[in-house]
Amino acid sequence: MNRLFVYGSLIPNKKNFYILKNITGLWQNAFTFGFIKKIIIAKDSIYDAIVLNPNGNKINGFLFTSYSLKNYWNKIDNFEGQYYYRTITNVYLRNKNLIQAYIYSFNLKHK
Repeated sequence: MNRLFVYGSLIPNKKNFYILKNITGLWQNAFTFGFIKKIIIAKDSIYDAIVLNPNGNKINGFLFTSYSLKNYWNKIDNFEGQYYYRTITNVYLRNKNLIQAYIYSFNLKHK
């Protein structure tokens, strides 16, 4: 899979964009559905985590497409840590076309 739906701190010009910044690829406005949960990872570090749900709220973000992602999955997985897991979800582009992409969603083991 060469697609990643990005929301929260990994989107361009946000706090953790540096993780993806040097990977060549295409960025497109996109959205998926679910609920945003605020999680505290460290003191004064509150992050958004999505709980996927097709009947949830529209969550805006970006679809990042890159053939190079295959070389970075382990690095990104390690960065995301225990509170997130990588899974496949439905993503909608601005023109409403449906595609599948990876997303880092909330790890429900950490309720």
